[in-house]
Parts: sequence; structure tokens; C-alpha cells
Amino acid sequence: MKKETYVKMTQPFRDDPKRARALHRANKILTVVIFVAYPCLLLWLLWKKDMRLYKAICVPLDGFIIVTVVRAWINRKRPYEIFELPSVIPKDTKGHSWPSRHVFSAAVIAFTFWFVCPAVGIVFLFMTVAIAWIRVVSGVHFISDVVAGFLFAAFFSLFF
Repeated sequence: MKKETYVKMTQPFRDDPKRARALHRANKILTVVIFVAYPCLLLWLLWKKDMRLYKAICVPLDGFIIVTVVRAWINRKRPYEIFELPSVIPKDTKGHSWPSRHVFSAAVIAFTFWFVCPAVGIVFLFMTVAIAWIRVVSGVHFISDVVAGFLFAAFFSLFF
């Protein structure tokens, strides 16, 4: 991504405080909905004595650990660091951009739901795409960061 592309993408949100707040709020709401739903799913699987509980815990957890290690090892800078412009969503983290752990986590939870309740999983996958879009247009991640986060989640979910 070039600086011009970054500026063009984030400028409408950086210039308008209402848009910036709406983007920040949408990021929070979508993230909270997915992350609150996950323990509810686990409790439901436990209550039903569903054998999928073990995989519903281990696959996202193992993937989260591996993604965390990979992003620490690669330590890619974030767009707002490289282009020296503020992000729309307040963030001061240095590096650790690739892959996006927000998108990974949302996607792996969406896939976990998909295997248990496909309709909810599909809704959560759309919410994950919205989170990915927000992370990019807010200047927190590059497109390749969110795509990699999603692909890591798909890989862990489908193969484990």
C-alpha cells in the first residue's frame, strides 16, 4: 500500500469526528458481540455434553497462540507507523500487525459457530468481514494483515 492510498482511505474518517466515532463504535460492538457469544457457545456445548466442546476450545486457543507468536516474530509495522499519520481508531501499539489477531479471533470464532450452528456462523463471518474492513480503513492494519488473519483462521478451523 502506498501512502497516497492510505491517506485516501482514512481521510474521510480522520476529517469527520462523527464518522470516526461511528467507526470506532462499530469496531467495539462487532468485536464484543462475537467475543461474548463465544463463551456462551462453550457453555451451551458443555450443558449439552456435546463432544465438539474440546475442539471448540482447543482449535481457537492453539491458533491464537500460534498467531500471537508469528506476529511477534515477524513484527511488521502498522500503517500509522510507516506513514506517520494517526489511525482513526486510537492505537499506539508498535509493530505486531501481521496477521491481524482481531480478524483471526473473530473468524475462528465464526468458523467454530459455523460447525455447530451454520446460520450463526455465517452471520459472524459477515461480521468478521466488517471488522476486517474497519481495521483497514481506520489505518490499524494493511489489507494483507486482515486477509492473513482470516486465512489463518480458515486453515486452523478447516484442518484441525
